[in-house]
Amino acid sequence: IMSSVGITVAINSDDAEMARRLNQEAAKAIKYGGMSEEEAWKLVTINPAKLLHLDDKIGSIKVGKDADLVLWNKNPLSVYAKAEKTLIEGVVYFDIEMDKQKRKAIKEERNKLIQMMAKAKESGEKTKQPMKKDKIKFTCETKN
Repeated sequence: IMSSVGITVAINSDDAEMARRLNQEAAKAIKYGGMSEEEAWKLVTINPAKLLHLDDKIGSIKVGKDADLVLWNKNPLSVYAKAEKTLIEGVVYFDIEMDKQKRKAIKEERNKLIQMMAKAKESGEKTKQPMKKDKIKFTCETKN
């Protein structure tokens, strides 16, 4: 309603889960608010930048602006879309092909360790109970 009368409207979130799915929140504006795809995208791109008076630096793809980009396999307004690559300030933070390779390497290493443990147990070596690790809650400030 506010957008239809010319007010600059943005969707944001401080919730760790919803912040990762702002594309789906924009899609809801199309389905339930009758917005065009372009106007819905503005809710999570250029409009928040305008409201923060940072639209000269962020919020759209233009030469000279800081660009954080996500490349999708389908229309990002679809719940079926998957991120294939994420770039933040020109640095690749996620690449689906690299992720597949890393997952394969982790699986191989895990299987190797399981085999080593099984072999040690069979030969009568002393074993240890597994230890529980606390889950880390990742935020925007979390560094690798």
